[in-house]
Amino acid sequence: MKKPGIIAAVTAVAAVALILAVSSCRKRDTGKSGLHEGQVVYIGTYGSSFYRYIFDYPSGTFTPLGEAALANPSYIALGEENAKDGIYDLYAASEAGSDSGVYSYADDIMLTRTGGNRETGKDPCFLFFDRASNTVMTADYGGGSVSVFSVNVNGSVGERIQTLAFQGSGPVASRQEASHIHHLKFLPGHDGSGTRYLLASDLGADRIRVMKMEPLSGGPGAGEDHVLTYLPELDIMCGEGSGPRNMEVDTLRNRVYCLTELSGELLVFDFSFDGDGMPVFSLADRLLADDLHAGGSADVHLHPSGRFLYTSHRLKKDGISIFSVGQDGAVVKTGYCRTGRHPRNFAITPDGNVMLVACRDDYAVEAYEIDPRTGMLSYSGMKLKLDGDMPSCIRIAE
Repeated sequence: MKKPGIIAAVTAVAAVALILAVSSCRKRDTGKSGLHEGQVVYIGTYGSSFYRYIFDYPSGTFTPLGEAALANPSYIALGEENAKDGIYDLYAASEAGSDSGVYSYADDIMLTRTGGNRETGKDPCFLFFDRASNTVMTADYGGGSVSVFSVNVNGSVGERIQTLAFQGSGPVASRQEASHIHHLKFLPGHDGSGTRYLLASDLGADRIRVMKMEPLSGGPGAGEDHVLTYLPELDIMCGEGSGPRNMEVDTLRNRVYCLTELSGELLVFDFSFDGDGMPVFSLADRLLADDLHAGGSADVHLHPSGRFLYTSHRLKKDGISIFSVGQDGAVVKTGYCRTGRHPRNFAITPDGNVMLVACRDDYAVEAYEIDPRTGMLSYSGMKLKLDGDMPSCIRIAE
């Protein structure tokens, strides 16, 4: 993801200042000049708006670069530079019960809304833009479904192409009365045919659903028709009452890491492909990530180096668990760092130096420095406070 082109403010004077600020933060060669760049950061919330900032690590500042009004924009997805107008596209899930939907925005001065579609399942809590199929997909928590939307020439959200709704339940009656799709991840391509496999964590049914996505028009590539086919025989079982929530795919080791919300475990699955190109999964390890069994584990991410892995935990002793990943693939829990209240989503800067944590119940985003040798976290003292909106998602432009 490249950084946005023109970013400014509402008034003409502020627009000039902010354009200069963003220009100074674009990628550049820092080897000789010693100059540094800021990170363009997007923050989704449970509230009335999502936000765009520049985070400057050396100075510890968050510079506001606009906001867009939307009910509970709990997750933000970054699109591509639009060939028609040269402006980048953004997508937001509005997690608002029966009024839920998916919306598109131009990453311009005003964060202009370009389109929307309310045909998601209930309460989409995650979405992403898929370049290969030129679609936006949502994980619909309340609807227990995956929805697929076309993207128009101008980058706006188009029609709903498909919705796959799932049925299931688990032993934790208060949380697993039905299927709840929480997260989506593609496995890396296998044989160049254009066929890919999409994973969908079903918190309510204690499994990861596996779907096949293949082009219908004779070959891979953007702009063709694609469709998802559910393959129930490939479901990855995660254990009764585990509540699989978020996933991370390790492309170097052909591995899927899954964090379970209810049991607080880190599940490590190795995967390969059989002679027919179908994925085969095997459980390699099962580690306790939440020692207090609070039932509020949330997010999981690999460090850019691939040497460390992190999981976030809420409800008791809120914070981040730290794991090392050895050269042999062994995963070992090595530490824990307390954070602000209810650390939901978090993101690591592309250089691997800083973690930004969305502390929902503190209405704040906190910055933690990452030790490059050990992966340990230390609070930097940098914090962004939001006025009335609870941060739920952090996306960093690369």
